[in-house]
Amino acid sequence: MRDFQLLAPSEEGEEPFPYRRVWRPLTIELGLLAAAVLFILFTTRLGILTDTYSRTLSSGLALLPVAAYWFFSIRRERLALEPRQGLTAIVFLSMVMANGIAVPIMNEVFTPERWLPGAGFFNRILGYAFTVGILSEFIKYAVVRYTLWPHRFRIRLDGIAYSTAAALGFATVLNLRLVFYDELTLSSAAINILTNVYIHIAIGAVIGYFLGEFAVGNASAVWLPTGLVVAAILSGVHFAFRGIAISSGLGSRTIGGLFLVIGVSAAILGILSFIIESADARMADKLGVRRIR
Repeated sequence: MRDFQLLAPSEEGEEPFPYRRVWRPLTIELGLLAAAVLFILFTTRLGILTDTYSRTLSSGLALLPVAAYWFFSIRRERLALEPRQGLTAIVFLSMVMANGIAVPIMNEVFTPERWLPGAGFFNRILGYAFTVGILSEFIKYAVVRYTLWPHRFRIRLDGIAYSTAAALGFATVLNLRLVFYDELTLSSAAINILTNVYIHIAIGAVIGYFLGEFAVGNASAVWLPTGLVVAAILSGVHFAFRGIAISSGLGSRTIGGLFLVIGVSAAILGILSFIIESADARMADKLGVRRIR
């Protein structure tokens, strides 16, 4: 973490924060997707849009998060005093790894939909966590860990920035495959697209927190494996609850289900923001410097 010395206001102006903010653009990007999905749900329910398979509209919705990310994050990154390098490469590398490795293994090796639906709740969590969960989160972890970490990490929020970029690439592949192979109705596609983006970014941010803390803080050697397991279990919990919601009929309550996904994702990101803010404050107090926000 870079230290910013306290400047006397009478002598100098306060040094500007040299890095692009992370939480605000991420909130805007997720908010735009939520607004688009809710618009589709209401217009299809009112009969303004026909709720049938639409490759054009569904593809546009699947690509909306990437477009918003470019506009609010990548474009503004170039204006920062010390921009983060390699964010676009992380998105595309994650897409390649997801499509070439994760999806084939999920569909042809793990096939959890064949043997997990009949298992008990805790067995579902463990089953999903150590198949789909560990594979998905390891892909995001590896894309960042073996390319830009730790030499591109200067502050804790770098972990969030890079890992959410990897999560966005991963979720985009899942969404495009859903559009082109599953041929869902427009409203069903919208729900699944939002769920994939929100959950993968929220859990990807967990990976980013552990990577950032290990690079900047004073974490032990078991820190990164612990982060990977925590993220995998969170993924397992998501898939287990999602399966129960669908089988019990709760999944048909679209608005309530959407707000549940949004709420859980917001809670995860909010907790991470609080933890990182507190850690940065403690480090600044220890070093006796002022943090520039």
